[in-house]
Amino acid sequence: MLEIRNLKVVFETDRGVVKAVNGIDLTLERGKILGLVGESGSGKSMTLLSILRLVPYPGKIVEGEILFEGEDLLKKSASQMREIRGKDIAMIFQDPMTTLNPVFPVGEQIRESLRVHNIIKPEKEGILGFLRERDRRKKEHEKAVELMEKVGISYPEKRYFSYPHQFSGGMQQRAIIAIALSCNPKLLLADEPTTALDVTIQAQILDLLRQINEVNGTSIIFVTHDLAVAAEFCDEIAVMYAGQIVEKGAVDKVIGEPKHPYTKGLLKSIPKITRKKEKLYAIPGNVPDLASLSPKGCPFYERCEEAVEECKEVELPLIEVSDGEFVRCIKYL
Repeated sequence: MLEIRNLKVVFETDRGVVKAVNGIDLTLERGKILGLVGESGSGKSMTLLSILRLVPYPGKIVEGEILFEGEDLLKKSASQMREIRGKDIAMIFQDPMTTLNPVFPVGEQIRESLRVHNIIKPEKEGILGFLRERDRRKKEHEKAVELMEKVGISYPEKRYFSYPHQFSGGMQQRAIIAIALSCNPKLLLADEPTTALDVTIQAQILDLLRQINEVNGTSIIFVTHDLAVAAEFCDEIAVMYAGQIVEKGAVDKVIGEPKHPYTKGLLKSIPKITRKKEKLYAIPGNVPDLASLSPKGCPFYERCEEAVEECKEVELPLIEVSDGEFVRCIKYL
């Protein structure tokens, strides 16, 4: 369904050119769930925004292809992309507090998505189209209420007229999901949809997304910094670091037999209640400054516990170590 080839996204700043996405390759099959994992600043969200051609200024896509059902989205016009966004490809943004419009009722914001993409077709005719329009609004309202009920918003008919500030964080996230599902998209981009939610609400949101995937056959790209959540939810995982894919493959391979030192570090950082009292492990250092990356060598070199001198000199490709399993590490050259 989706194939990304050598995608590069840069931001020209006073400090230099920031390589937010630095030549990634990804594929997603129809009906599958792909997890995109990594620390903050590794390029996960920018990859999703690139798919929808929503990279914020001064960022720009400078190279690559994004093939959706065989057609390159980077060659589409602005009007063609408006047709695709929300209808064929929908996105659940990271923070519902800033995504929902505070001055409109939640139900009306769901109905707006149905109207923009002309999902509901009116049946009645009338003078100057009055009955036709009234019939359309009624059906859009009913569909919006149905979507609110589907995503688990209680008393949907009543909550239709509630404003975002009257919803809890979990309910706001459900409303965002309802908007994303309103046009029954083929591809759903979920940018950390469980961030800032308590664990019980997280589980409910993940169950809802899994149900959407199984019932509708919707493909999902699920962005998270939590490998434990990705292991539970995804079919495949791609691990990102400094704008590059450093490891990707089936979830049981990446989680059960990690190859890249960064993936191993992320897994070691997961707290385990079965351990005796001890300090939590943390990967040393921080994500590097993307404006001063060396053109050669591994960007994880300075933080890697398994690094050798050659790591900072060799330009590393993604290496296929087994069927469908890839890693970017000098040990596998």
